[in-house]
Amino acid sequence: MQFFKNGGNEKEEICVVNGAKGASLEETLAKVDHLAECKAENQQLQAAATLDDATASLTLADTSVESLLTITTAGSVFTEKDRAHIRSIWTPINDYMIPFETTNPAAPQEGDKVRFIPILEAPGGRDKDPATGHRRDSIPIATQIALQEDCYEKCASAIFYFLDDSQDEAAREGNVALFRYLRQFATGVVVRVNPGTLSSGAQANLDGMLTDLTVSSPGIRIMTHPHTQQLMGAKDSLVKIRDLRFGLKDTSVYYDAPSFREGFVRSIAFRPRVVKQNRGSQGEGIWIIKLKDETQYCANYGDAVVSLDTELVLVEANDNHVEYHTVGEFLEFAIHGRTDQAGVWESTGTGRYLDGDVESGAMLVDQRFLPRISEGEVRCNMVGSQLVNLVHKVPKSGTLSATLQSGAMYTSYSPDDPKFARLVESYRADLPNIMKALGMEGEPLPLLWTADFIFDYDEQGNDIFYVGEFNC
Repeated sequence: MQFFKNGGNEKEEICVVNGAKGASLEETLAKVDHLAECKAENQQLQAAATLDDATASLTLADTSVESLLTITTAGSVFTEKDRAHIRSIWTPINDYMIPFETTNPAAPQEGDKVRFIPILEAPGGRDKDPATGHRRDSIPIATQIALQEDCYEKCASAIFYFLDDSQDEAAREGNVALFRYLRQFATGVVVRVNPGTLSSGAQANLDGMLTDLTVSSPGIRIMTHPHTQQLMGAKDSLVKIRDLRFGLKDTSVYYDAPSFREGFVRSIAFRPRVVKQNRGSQGEGIWIIKLKDETQYCANYGDAVVSLDTELVLVEANDNHVEYHTVGEFLEFAIHGRTDQAGVWESTGTGRYLDGDVESGAMLVDQRFLPRISEGEVRCNMVGSQLVNLVHKVPKSGTLSATLQSGAMYTSYSPDDPKFARLVESYRADLPNIMKALGMEGEPLPLLWTADFIFDYDEQGNDIFYVGEFNC
């Protein structure tokens, strides 16, 4: 893993950490949410963590909270209201934090150069540890950042909340104060905001502020940058990589209602489908769809289209509940939500998957259903280009969803485990081509990201794997 100067134009290794303080930074970053939840045994990793010589460092002249929060930033002094807000969203990490405790001999002292790399989260959502209110990997990541003082004299971290400000002017003012603060002190920001936690308006505000931060302070490294997250995390990434060896060629994307109406009646006439909304998480708005009369599938894609009164069987991936609707009712729910024409839905979601525009994430991806999904998914956990481990997510018996919420069981494997040797070989061969396929040739891979693979067979009956989702 590397941190780059000025958006990646220059790279300089300062040191290599191989677990001198217990778990290395790479090892800690590998502890993604689901591994913590299922108490999987931690792997002994060989990955190394490197830090660059930051263009901006913080020299401590006065380490009190009041002095740090009243520094003039961009011609404006932090008000007491600003300081109160920053305190209210702040989770300090160990002894390495801002403000620093100068009475603690382990803390940075006057004259020390400090790299401050905080974690940015959003409150709420189903991805939080009830005991801490944070994502399960955020505190370990921040803690390990704070332990890297031998890389650059002193390192510091903390966890901040970005508040949903789409309808709240006070939250908006607080978020602005936070970003002024980050502009003053941060050398990097690790973004851990799960898609769907914030409203679409607040997410757009966060992305805009992060982009502005990189423009106004080019020495600050954003991990992962909104541009990369949007292109790679969006469901239409599956369409862009469909010509790679792990892509499904008959994958389509719909950005508006007319294309959805036209495309879906053709695709469902050929084979069972998986239709995925772009927003949301934990499987909400991801539907496994089959014709109720499975004898009616046509032999070749495009040979037929179904009528609006054709009956469907739908399973939502978040909780495996089953619904029965016509094609017309499904189209109505997906486009307009809970209307009289949509019928009665048991889903906890609201539909309306195409509301807004492409920039706000409005799209539906239509992918062929792979029957071996009943065997689960294999998640590749990545730190940059480093494959850290694999997790086989096996659905609860008789179901198809691989989320913890639905009762799936998770088992962790090392990258060299022979069980998934074919997957790892194919994945590593395609890895250098991913960013180019996504339209980001020359840009680095995200800091923390995952790829979920689904089982299938090749013509000789050997296991092959197709990407079902990227997360970053």
